[in-house]
Amino acid sequence: MYPDADPQLKSILDDKLVSSLRQIADFRIYEGNPKTSEEYVKRVKDADGILLGWSIPNEVIAECPNLKIISFTGIGASNFIDLSYTASKGIKVTNTPGYADNAVAEHALSLILSLAKNINQHHNNLMKGVWDQSNSSVEVKGKTIGLIGLGGIGQRMAVLCKALGLKVISWTFHPSPERAEKLGLNFTDLETLLKKSDFVSLHLPFTEQTKNLLGEKELSFMKKEAYLINTSRAEIIDTDALVKHLAAEKIAGAGLDVFDQEPLNENHPLMGLSNVVLTPHTGFNTPEATEEIFRIAVENLIQFFSGNIQKTGI
Repeated sequence: MYPDADPQLKSILDDKLVSSLRQIADFRIYEGNPKTSEEYVKRVKDADGILLGWSIPNEVIAECPNLKIISFTGIGASNFIDLSYTASKGIKVTNTPGYADNAVAEHALSLILSLAKNINQHHNNLMKGVWDQSNSSVEVKGKTIGLIGLGGIGQRMAVLCKALGLKVISWTFHPSPERAEKLGLNFTDLETLLKKSDFVSLHLPFTEQTKNLLGEKELSFMKKEAYLINTSRAEIIDTDALVKHLAAEKIAGAGLDVFDQEPLNENHPLMGLSNVVLTPHTGFNTPEATEEIFRIAVENLIQFFSGNIQKTGI
Protein backbone atom coordinates (compact mmCIF):
# COMPACT_ATOMS: atom_id res chain seq x y z
CA MET A 1 0.00 0.00 0.00
CA TYR A 2 1.25 3.48 -0.89
CA PRO A 3 -1.25 5.72 0.93
CA ASP A 4 0.23 9.18 0.35
CA ALA A 5 1.89 9.25 -3.06
CA ASP A 6 3.08 12.62 -4.31
CA PRO A 7 1.51 12.94 -7.78
CA GLN A 8 4.79 14.38 -9.09
CA LEU A 9 6.77 11.39 -7.79
CA LYS A 10 4.31 8.66 -8.66
CA SER A 11 5.76 8.28 -12.15
CA ILE A 12 9.15 7.34 -10.66
CA LEU A 13 7.57 4.15 -9.37
CA ASP A 14 8.16 2.66 -12.77
CA ASP A 15 6.55 -0.48 -14.17
CA LYS A 16 9.45 -2.63 -13.04
CA LEU A 17 9.18 -1.60 -9.39
CA VAL A 18 5.39 -1.81 -9.34
CA SER A 19 5.33 -5.18 -11.06
CA SER A 20 7.90 -6.51 -8.57
CA LEU A 21 5.61 -5.55 -5.70
CA ARG A 22 2.52 -6.89 -7.41
CA GLN A 23 4.17 -10.27 -7.76
CA ILE A 24 4.02 -10.62 -3.98
CA ALA A 25 1.02 -8.47 -3.03
CA ASP A 26 -2.03 -6.50 -4.08
CA PHE A 27 -0.22 -3.16 -4.32
CA ARG A 28 -2.39 -0.05 -4.37
CA ILE A 29 -1.38 3.59 -4.80
CA TYR A 30 -3.34 6.56 -3.45
CA GLU A 31 -2.34 10.05 -4.53
CA GLY A 32 -2.00 12.91 -2.04
CA ASN A 33 -2.02 12.99 1.75
CA PRO A 34 -5.23 11.76 3.39
CA LYS A 35 -7.23 14.74 4.62
CA THR A 36 -8.62 13.00 7.71
CA SER A 37 -7.72 10.08 9.95
CA GLU A 38 -10.82 8.33 8.72
CA GLU A 39 -9.68 8.61 5.12
CA TYR A 40 -6.21 7.41 6.10
CA VAL A 41 -7.62 4.35 7.87
CA LYS A 42 -9.81 3.56 4.88
CA ARG A 43 -6.71 3.49 2.66
CA VAL A 44 -4.51 1.29 4.84
CA LYS A 45 -6.66 -0.72 7.26
CA ASP A 46 -6.15 -4.02 5.41
CA ALA A 47 -2.47 -3.49 4.59
CA ASP A 48 0.24 -5.98 5.51
CA GLY A 49 2.90 -3.51 4.38
CA ILE A 50 2.99 0.23 3.74
CA LEU A 51 5.26 2.24 1.45
CA LEU A 52 5.23 5.58 3.28
CA GLY A 53 6.08 8.99 1.91
CA TRP A 54 5.29 11.16 4.89
CA SER A 55 3.81 10.55 8.35
CA ILE A 56 1.36 8.05 9.79
CA PRO A 57 -0.39 8.71 13.14
CA ASN A 58 -0.55 6.09 15.88
CA GLU A 59 -4.34 6.13 15.77
CA VAL A 60 -4.19 5.05 12.14
CA ILE A 61 -1.64 2.31 12.84
CA ALA A 62 -3.91 1.04 15.63
CA GLU A 63 -6.62 0.37 13.04
CA CYS A 64 -4.32 -1.85 10.91
CA PRO A 65 -4.46 -5.34 12.47
CA ASN A 66 -2.46 -6.98 9.65
CA LEU A 67 0.31 -4.40 9.42
CA LYS A 68 3.79 -5.95 9.64
CA ILE A 69 6.14 -3.42 8.00
CA ILE A 70 6.34 0.26 7.12
CA SER A 71 8.92 1.06 4.45
CA PHE A 72 9.70 4.75 4.85
CA THR A 73 10.99 6.62 1.80
CA GLY A 74 13.73 8.59 3.51
CA ILE A 75 16.23 8.48 6.35
CA GLY A 76 14.66 10.32 9.32
CA ALA A 77 11.80 7.90 9.93
CA SER A 78 11.58 8.88 13.60
CA ASN A 79 10.40 12.35 12.56
CA PHE A 80 7.34 10.86 10.86
CA ILE A 81 6.67 7.57 12.67
CA ASP A 82 6.44 6.81 16.40
CA LEU A 83 9.09 4.09 16.47
CA SER A 84 8.38 3.15 20.08
CA TYR A 85 4.74 2.59 19.22
CA THR A 86 5.46 0.52 16.11
CA ALA A 87 7.95 -1.57 18.09
CA SER A 88 5.31 -2.25 20.73
CA LYS A 89 3.04 -3.50 17.96
CA GLY A 90 5.76 -5.70 16.45
CA ILE A 91 5.78 -3.63 13.26
CA LYS A 92 9.08 -3.41 11.40
CA VAL A 93 10.09 0.07 10.18
CA THR A 94 12.72 0.47 7.46
CA ASN A 95 14.35 3.46 5.79
CA THR A 96 16.52 4.13 2.76
CA PRO A 97 20.13 4.77 3.82
CA GLY A 98 22.56 6.03 1.22
CA TYR A 99 19.97 7.09 -1.34
CA ALA A 100 21.23 10.68 -1.56
CA ASP A 101 24.88 10.38 -0.57
CA ASN A 102 26.18 11.79 -3.84
CA ALA A 103 23.39 14.37 -4.25
CA VAL A 104 23.93 15.91 -0.81
CA ALA A 105 27.73 15.82 -1.11
CA GLU A 106 27.54 17.65 -4.44
CA HIS A 107 25.19 20.20 -2.88
CA ALA A 108 27.57 20.79 0.02
CA LEU A 109 30.40 21.24 -2.45
CA SER A 110 28.33 23.73 -4.44
CA LEU A 111 27.78 25.79 -1.27
CA ILE A 112 31.53 25.82 -0.65
CA LEU A 113 32.24 27.04 -4.16
CA SER A 114 29.45 29.61 -4.07
CA LEU A 115 30.93 31.12 -0.92
CA ALA A 116 34.56 30.88 -2.00
CA LYS A 117 33.85 32.50 -5.38
CA ASN A 118 31.32 35.12 -4.13
CA ILE A 119 28.80 33.79 -6.65
CA ASN A 120 25.69 35.18 -4.95
CA GLN A 121 27.20 38.62 -4.37
CA HIS A 122 28.45 38.95 -7.94
CA HIS A 123 25.12 37.76 -9.34
CA ASN A 124 23.11 40.18 -7.21
CA ASN A 125 25.39 43.07 -8.14
CA LEU A 126 25.08 42.37 -11.86
CA MET A 127 21.31 42.12 -11.60
CA LYS A 128 21.38 45.63 -10.10
CA GLY A 129 23.60 46.89 -12.91
CA VAL A 130 26.71 47.02 -10.70
CA TRP A 131 29.99 45.89 -12.28
CA ASP A 132 32.28 45.33 -9.28
CA GLN A 133 35.46 43.29 -9.67
CA SER A 134 37.02 44.40 -6.39
CA ASN A 135 36.17 41.29 -4.37
CA SER A 136 38.72 38.57 -4.93
CA SER A 137 37.69 34.94 -4.57
CA VAL A 138 39.28 32.04 -2.73
CA GLU A 139 40.98 29.13 -4.48
CA VAL A 140 40.03 25.89 -2.75
CA LYS A 141 43.04 23.92 -4.00
CA GLY A 142 45.50 23.41 -1.16
CA LYS A 143 43.02 24.51 1.49
CA THR A 144 41.91 22.25 4.35
CA ILE A 145 38.37 20.98 4.76
CA GLY A 146 37.22 19.42 8.01
CA LEU A 147 34.42 16.89 7.67
CA ILE A 148 32.41 16.44 10.85
CA GLY A 149 30.89 13.00 10.43
CA LEU A 150 32.03 10.40 7.94
CA GLY A 151 29.05 8.30 6.98
CA GLY A 152 28.00 7.76 3.37
CA ILE A 153 27.65 11.47 2.56
CA GLY A 154 30.83 12.42 4.39
CA GLN A 155 32.79 9.73 2.57
CA ARG A 156 31.52 10.90 -0.81
CA MET A 157 32.35 14.46 0.20
CA ALA A 158 35.90 13.38 0.97
CA VAL A 159 36.29 11.95 -2.53
CA LEU A 160 34.94 15.10 -4.22
CA CYS A 161 37.06 17.43 -2.10
CA LYS A 162 40.25 15.49 -2.73
CA ALA A 163 39.53 15.69 -6.46
CA LEU A 164 39.62 19.49 -6.13
CA GLY A 165 42.94 19.40 -4.33
CA LEU A 166 41.62 20.03 -0.83
CA LYS A 167 43.36 18.51 2.17
CA VAL A 168 40.77 16.46 4.06
CA ILE A 169 40.66 15.93 7.81
CA SER A 170 37.76 14.47 9.75
CA TRP A 171 36.21 14.09 13.18
CA THR A 172 33.87 11.15 13.69
CA PHE A 173 32.49 8.97 16.47
CA HIS A 174 34.13 5.99 14.74
CA PRO A 175 37.73 6.79 13.72
CA SER A 176 40.15 4.04 12.83
CA PRO A 177 43.51 3.72 11.05
CA GLU A 178 41.85 1.44 8.49
CA ARG A 179 39.20 4.02 7.59
CA ALA A 180 41.81 6.78 7.41
CA GLU A 181 43.97 4.76 5.04
CA LYS A 182 41.05 3.68 2.88
CA LEU A 183 39.77 7.24 2.45
CA GLY A 184 43.16 8.91 2.32
CA LEU A 185 42.52 11.37 5.15
CA ASN A 186 43.49 12.06 8.75
CA PHE A 187 41.24 11.85 11.79
CA THR A 188 41.57 14.49 14.49
CA ASP A 189 39.76 15.77 17.55
CA LEU A 190 36.98 18.30 17.06
CA GLU A 191 38.84 21.31 18.44
CA THR A 192 41.85 20.70 16.21
CA LEU A 193 39.61 20.26 13.17
CA LEU A 194 37.85 23.55 13.82
CA LYS A 195 41.13 25.41 14.33
CA LYS A 196 42.85 24.01 11.24
CA SER A 197 40.04 24.00 8.66
CA ASP A 198 39.39 26.61 6.00
CA PHE A 199 36.04 24.93 5.36
CA VAL A 200 34.01 22.92 7.88
CA SER A 201 31.24 20.68 6.56
CA LEU A 202 28.75 18.80 8.73
CA HIS A 203 27.61 15.28 7.85
CA LEU A 204 26.05 13.92 11.03
CA PRO A 205 22.56 12.71 11.99
CA PHE A 206 20.70 14.62 14.69
CA THR A 207 20.80 12.74 18.00
CA GLU A 208 21.13 13.68 21.66
CA GLN A 209 24.89 13.32 21.18
CA THR A 210 25.02 15.74 18.27
CA LYS A 211 22.52 18.36 19.48
CA ASN A 212 24.27 21.77 19.54
CA LEU A 213 27.58 20.03 18.88
CA LEU A 214 28.80 23.37 17.55
CA GLY A 215 27.98 26.08 20.05
CA GLU A 216 29.55 29.37 21.06
CA LYS A 217 32.73 27.73 22.33
CA GLU A 218 33.23 25.47 19.30
CA LEU A 219 32.52 28.21 16.76
CA SER A 220 35.09 30.42 18.48
CA PHE A 221 37.77 27.90 17.52
CA MET A 222 37.21 28.50 13.81
CA LYS A 223 39.45 30.74 11.72
CA LYS A 224 38.13 34.19 10.88
CA GLU A 225 38.62 33.26 7.19
CA ALA A 226 36.80 29.92 7.49
CA TYR A 227 33.42 28.92 6.08
CA LEU A 228 30.85 26.61 7.70
CA ILE A 229 28.64 24.30 5.62
CA ASN A 230 25.59 22.44 6.94
CA THR A 231 23.54 20.07 4.78
CA SER A 232 22.72 17.65 7.61
CA ARG A 233 20.50 18.94 10.44
CA ALA A 234 20.17 22.48 11.79
CA GLU A 235 19.98 21.30 15.40
CA ILE A 236 23.65 20.27 15.30
CA ILE A 237 24.61 23.98 15.38
CA ASP A 238 23.50 26.56 17.94
CA THR A 239 21.84 28.90 15.44
CA ASP A 240 21.93 31.96 17.73
CA ALA A 241 25.67 31.51 18.24
CA LEU A 242 26.18 31.03 14.51
CA VAL A 243 24.27 34.23 13.66
CA LYS A 244 26.33 36.10 16.24
CA HIS A 245 29.63 34.88 14.74
CA LEU A 246 28.52 35.62 11.19
CA ALA A 247 27.24 39.11 12.01
CA ALA A 248 30.49 39.98 13.79
CA GLU A 249 32.49 38.42 10.93
CA LYS A 250 34.23 36.10 13.38
CA ILE A 251 33.90 33.52 10.60
CA ALA A 252 33.86 34.37 6.91
CA GLY A 253 30.50 32.88 6.01
CA ALA A 254 28.14 29.91 6.01
CA GLY A 255 26.33 27.79 3.45
CA LEU A 256 23.15 26.30 4.91
CA ASP A 257 20.56 23.94 3.48
CA VAL A 258 18.83 23.13 6.79
CA PHE A 259 17.16 25.31 9.41
CA ASP A 260 15.62 25.04 12.89
CA GLN A 261 12.24 25.92 11.43
CA GLU A 262 11.31 25.15 7.85
CA PRO A 263 10.21 27.01 5.81
CA LEU A 264 12.66 29.69 6.93
CA ASN A 265 10.86 32.78 8.19
CA GLU A 266 11.53 35.90 6.12
CA ASN A 267 12.36 37.77 9.34
CA HIS A 268 14.88 35.20 10.52
CA PRO A 269 18.22 36.85 11.43
CA LEU A 270 20.03 34.72 8.86
CA MET A 271 18.07 36.52 6.15
CA GLY A 272 19.73 39.83 6.97
CA LEU A 273 23.30 38.59 6.56
CA SER A 274 25.38 39.15 3.45
CA ASN A 275 27.92 36.39 4.13
CA VAL A 276 25.58 33.43 3.82
CA VAL A 277 24.32 31.23 0.99
CA LEU A 278 20.95 29.68 1.86
CA THR A 279 19.04 26.94 0.03
CA PRO A 280 15.59 25.56 1.01
CA HIS A 281 16.57 22.03 2.13
CA THR A 282 17.01 20.78 -1.41
CA GLY A 283 20.35 18.96 -1.22
CA PHE A 284 18.70 15.56 -1.54
CA ASN A 285 16.39 16.54 -4.38
CA THR A 286 17.67 15.07 -7.64
CA PRO A 287 15.93 12.67 -10.04
CA GLU A 288 18.69 10.14 -9.46
CA ALA A 289 18.30 10.25 -5.67
CA THR A 290 14.53 10.02 -5.91
CA GLU A 291 14.76 6.94 -8.12
CA GLU A 292 17.16 5.37 -5.64
CA ILE A 293 14.92 6.10 -2.67
CA PHE A 294 12.05 4.20 -4.25
CA ARG A 295 14.27 1.35 -5.38
CA ILE A 296 15.53 0.82 -1.82
CA ALA A 297 12.09 1.27 -0.23
CA VAL A 298 10.46 -1.24 -2.59
CA GLU A 299 13.35 -3.67 -2.12
CA ASN A 300 12.86 -3.42 1.66
CA LEU A 301 9.27 -4.62 1.25
CA ILE A 302 10.22 -7.40 -1.13
CA GLN A 303 13.03 -8.63 1.11
CA PHE A 304 10.81 -8.53 4.19
CA PHE A 305 8.02 -10.57 2.67
CA SER A 306 10.60 -12.95 1.21
CA GLY A 307 11.78 -13.68 4.73
CA ASN A 308 15.06 -11.75 4.53
CA ILE A 309 14.34 -9.58 7.55
CA GLN A 310 18.01 -8.99 8.29
CA LYS A 311 18.33 -6.95 5.09
CA THR A 312 15.87 -4.36 6.29
CA GLY A 313 15.99 -1.87 9.11
CA ILE A 314 16.87 1.59 10.24
